[in-house]
Amino acid sequence: MKLEKRSVFGWPASGAGSASPRNGIAVHYDGSNQGLAKKSHAACREYWARTRKFHMGPSRGWADVGYSWAVCCHGIVLEGRGLNKVQAAQPGGNATWYSVTFMSGPSESPTAAQINAFRELRAWLRGKGVKAAIRPHSAFISTSCCGNILRKLISNGTLAAAPPKPTEELDMTPEQVFNAVWNRDAVPAPPGGPSGPNWKGASFLTNTYRDMAKASEVKALRTEVAGLKSELAEIKALLSAALPPKE
Repeated sequence: MKLEKRSVFGWPASGAGSASPRNGIAVHYDGSNQGLAKKSHAACREYWARTRKFHMGPSRGWADVGYSWAVCCHGIVLEGRGLNKVQAAQPGGNATWYSVTFMSGPSESPTAAQINAFRELRAWLRGKGVKAAIRPHSAFISTSCCGNILRKLISNGTLAAAPPKPTEELDMTPEQVFNAVWNRDAVPAPPGGPSGPNWKGASFLTNTYRDMAKASEVKALRTEVAGLKSELAEIKALLSAALPPKE
């Protein structure tokens, strides 16, 4: 799961009250189309910051952005109130249900990456004891939220499907990979192959350099032998010319 925590936005810990939402996830959307799928992820961050500012402003006066998390069209989960906080999103379920908003509007279908981000978030929450249920905002109060498109994805089980198994991917920078793999093996281990008890990553480089050196030596020897053969051929020709012909 690709998660951007509150610290990415410079936000302190949420000022919302503590709770233990375990009943499931309430799904939300924005009341107007956002067009974020055609923009960079920076636009999603700006949208999330504006949403929090609006929720904490005079028209709402909430302690924080109303939702636990948001999922953007680029497949990234953005932290709102986060874990173990009272929501301000679905009256009647604010203390018992987590809330997740899709950064989309009434006529916008979520992207495949967005749906997968929701599934990954849900799987993560299930691992923390949250129940499997998924409900639209309209299940708690009379509202058009979360729209017909998302309601259909809830009812037909699309959002409840398991996320695909993650591919083998290192969540590390090139520098971290270098330090973890090569700097750790700063002293080359004795040769002996990967099955040897002292084999390390650096052994691969040691043996590779050794084999390259051997190959270079063999090439030089072959060149030298070829030269000697040529000289011997010349000597043989000279001797043949100097000797009298056989009678």
